[in-house]
This record gives sequence, structure tokens and C-alpha cells, in this order.
Amino acid sequence: MRHEKLSAGLLLAFEDYQHEGVQALMTHKRSLGIMAPKSVVKPTKSLVFIYCDSDADLSHLSQHGIEVNQNTGNVRTAFLPIDSLDALSEEPAIQRIKPSRKLKLRMDVACQAVKLPEFKNKTGLTGKGVIIGVIDSGIDPKHPAFTGRILRLWDQTLPGPGVTEGAYGAELTGSLLTVSQDTNGHGTHVAGIASGADATYCGVAPDAELVIIKSDLQDAHIADAVRYVFRVADELGRPAVVNLSLGGHADAHDGSDSLSKIIDSETGPGKIACCAAGNEGNDNIHGQTSIPSGKMRGMRFNVPLNQVGIVWLNAWYSKDSQLEVSLRSPNGFVTPFQKIITDGNPAVDHQLPDARVQIVTSGPDPSNGDYNFFVQIRGNGPSPVMGGVWQLRVRNTSSTNARLDVWTLDETSSVFFTGTSVKDAVKIGAPGCADSAVTVAAYTTKVKYTDIDNQEREMGLEPNKISEFSSEGPLRNDAQKPDVAAPGAMIVSALSSNANFDKSMTVNSKFVAMAGTSMATPFVTGIIALLLQRDRNLDPTAIKELLRKNSSIPGKPCGTFDHKWGYGLINTENL
Repeated sequence: MRHEKLSAGLLLAFEDYQHEGVQALMTHKRSLGIMAPKSVVKPTKSLVFIYCDSDADLSHLSQHGIEVNQNTGNVRTAFLPIDSLDALSEEPAIQRIKPSRKLKLRMDVACQAVKLPEFKNKTGLTGKGVIIGVIDSGIDPKHPAFTGRILRLWDQTLPGPGVTEGAYGAELTGSLLTVSQDTNGHGTHVAGIASGADATYCGVAPDAELVIIKSDLQDAHIADAVRYVFRVADELGRPAVVNLSLGGHADAHDGSDSLSKIIDSETGPGKIACCAAGNEGNDNIHGQTSIPSGKMRGMRFNVPLNQVGIVWLNAWYSKDSQLEVSLRSPNGFVTPFQKIITDGNPAVDHQLPDARVQIVTSGPDPSNGDYNFFVQIRGNGPSPVMGGVWQLRVRNTSSTNARLDVWTLDETSSVFFTGTSVKDAVKIGAPGCADSAVTVAAYTTKVKYTDIDNQEREMGLEPNKISEFSSEGPLRNDAQKPDVAAPGAMIVSALSSNANFDKSMTVNSKFVAMAGTSMATPFVTGIIALLLQRDRNLDPTAIKELLRKNSSIPGKPCGTFDHKWGYGLINTENL
């Protein structure tokens, strides 16, 4: 086993599997691409990204049960029995193996707030001839807002032969579209904002045609879906914009992650990706500290009592520094300081009286050259993680000062940093940190609406302001994100007939009100579809320049960047 080729999270999952068997992997199912076997006679499989030589022929790996989904490219996706990670790591053409991780899902007044009616009346643009790809929880193909405009639907969750981009799921067209259902409702709502056709709640680009992917939200499958949308658009000779109202925080927050790299490689003239900034603006999921040379610093984080089965800390710092890592439990027990390990297995198991702690301190990550250490905390035996205030202790053994950024990851999204450790910034993760992506923050245009029972509902948001839940940038490498802000609260759009929404959210039998950067993103996706109708050769750089020139933060000169607003609220009137 070439341990140095496995990223920290995948290495921990593999270590748990080796020591505890298949049962240990259920803990990793959501965050580390572990797919439970469908029967006891089939092996547990893992969904991974492979970093390799661009022209490497990996077809021979099928003898180990490894299914590589692409024949070329520096970053590919693959499906494999977890036992075959050993053989995969020994392959000379492969530099790095990273796990797929499950991401989270992130029009009346809104259109007027950004002068959209004026722009559409002046230009006559409707999105006709443009493909909008929606990678999400699916769509309600029977909803009248989409009649006759869903070209293809790849349901990655159904059994089937798959598509060119991956031999899994089922591709549906025509009358078979109704085989797929959107039981979550998020995807239908998002598609409606971008391209719903309705007299009252009309989407931004109602004549665009749709390519839908119902995803299991594994980011490797999302990467396959991005490739799928652009391939279908190429075959039809159309420009395309892909909407990604989803995201996570298990990456470096600098655009070097697998999904962001694939987005950057797939986008170009007539191929645009639009991503949500995230909804963690109110959540203390990010901690940051500066550690002088030769000094130690502590970062405190709180774990709720009797609620969390496992906690992960995802930490990154510059290649110019070297840190040693220790953890202190709420009862005061500590692990030894662990150095960077480049010879052999960098994962070390520390048994405390009140917890089992595993720390991975690998050498530099090849994707960006920086150091990533990963901490996993579990209770002893079947007990949950000890509740209370924990402390991450970090010692700087290098001659330069070090800035450390850490994100909490857990099953319930309830672990948070406290005190001086909290840093309300750098909370835009993949795929919103992709350099080529248009990354969208949310602006509140509406705080009241009337529900289906004729009850007025008021949300605790401030109108005509950036939405407080919208995640802040910049990126960890100080790159400027988000790009722009757009209406994201409260947005009324299509309601899936197969989804279970509370009546207080539904406006009528066909429409529902929701808030989030998930809603702001398809608003911009629709605008991009209008721009592609006018000029199908616009590339990501040109699109972003157009949007920035026509965006501004209230009370500040056009061109001013803010880590919450980006370049400000889009104004479409002069686009």
C-alpha cells in the first residue's frame, strides 16, 4: 500500500475498514464516498477521484474490480471495491486518490429587484436555443412549468446501464421522464427559478431547454454530471449553463479540489457553471488562527451532548510551515503532539479514556502543495462523541509564522468553533470555489408571503440586504469569491408533486417559497442563459466580467469587492 497516495479522509476510512470490517464504513458513508453493498455477497465499494497522467490507459485495473469512468484526463472518477485501494495505490500512473463526498443541497418581486423585466423587454431574450443543466434532487416532469422542455433526464439513483460519463443510473426521455421523481423538491424549485414558464411565477429563461440530472449528491457523480450536460449540449450544437445549488466543506477551499478542477477543465466558450456560495453565514463552521514560529495555539470547538457519532476536522496550512497536532478532550485528556509523517502510514490512532482520536498528518497535498491534516473523533465503543468544549492544539516547529484554517464536519452540522477561534470568512467550499464558476451569494428581496391557507408568513430576515445566511469568502488563498449576489429569499417557484413541504411554505398547489443561495444561483443561471442566447461563444471570464460590471454594493462604487456581497447585487438593465 502506498499510503501517501491516499488523501487523509480516505486513508482513515480504509484504516477503519481494515481494523473493524464493513460495519465501520457505515460511519463514513455520507462524507467519504463509501457505498454500502446491495447484498452480503458483494463487496463494499468506494467512489473516488483518481489523479493520473492525462493519457494513462487504466483499463487493466478492471481485473481488480475497478471501474474507471473516463478514458482520458488528469482527474477521473472510479468505482471500486475498497480492498482494491491497495492495488490502485501501487499503479505508477496514479499520483493521488481522493474520496467522493456527499454534498448538501444549498419569482415575482425578485425579478423587479434586479431590473430583469426591463432587460428582457428591451432585448427580447428568453433563453431560446440554450441548454440549462440542473444537477440536483431531480425534477417533477409533470409540472406545467416545464412542459415539452425537458430534453433528457439522467437519474443516477435508478438501476440502469448509465451513460457515456458513467455506467450507472438510467437516461430517460419522452414519456419515460415520469419514471424519475423529485421527492425532495429542491431540484424542481431550482429549475423553476432558472427556466419555469408560468404567468405569475415565471423563471428567468422560460424558453431554454433542460437537461436534468437527479444525483445522489456524491461529488464524483456530480463531476460526471457536469461532463454529461456539456457533452449533450455539444451533440445538439447548443451553448449550455450548468446550475450547481450544492456544496460542502471537506476540501481546501481554494479551488484545488477534484470537483472544482473538473469544472475548470470542462467549462469554456458556451460552457458555463454557476454555483452556490453556501448557506453557512450564521454557522461557526470555520476556525482560523495564526501561530508564530516556535509557539503553540489552541482552537476551541463545541460538541453537543449525546448527539454526534463522529466528528471530523479538516485543516489546511501553507507549504512554507510545519505544524504538530494534538487534541484535548473536555475532560482534559490529551493526545501526544503528532508530527508530519512522510515515511509510511501518516494515520495514527490515539486512545483516550473518553474518546478514540485518529489524526492524519500527511506530507504536502500534490493538488496545491499545501499541508492538510485530518482529525477524526469517536466515542469509546457505541457511545457518541463526548459533549463539551474540545481543543485542537497546534505547535509551529518551522521558522515562519503559520496561518491555520480548520472546518468542522459532522453528521448533524452541529459542531462549531467558539471564542477567538471563530473566523466569519472562508466559508465557500466546492464547487463554489472553482475558479471558472460564477459563484452566487443571496440577497433578500422578500420577507413576507401568503401561504396556501391564506396565512401571512414573515421570515426573520432583513429586506433589501445581503442575506445573513449567505456564506462568506474570500477563498483560503485570498482569491475573490463570491462573484455576485442575486435574489435568494424568499423565492416562489415550482413545487414538486412528489415532495413533502410544510403547508406554511406552499403558496398554492403548484408553487412553494424557499430561501437560500440555492435559489440565488439559478436566478443567475437563467441570466447567463439569456446572455448565451445573445452570444453563444461567451466564456466564463467574459460572463463574469459582464456580471461584475453590472453589479454593485449599495452605497459603494461599482467594482468594490466584499467577502459577503462579492461585487454586489446584479443589475440586468444594461447587460
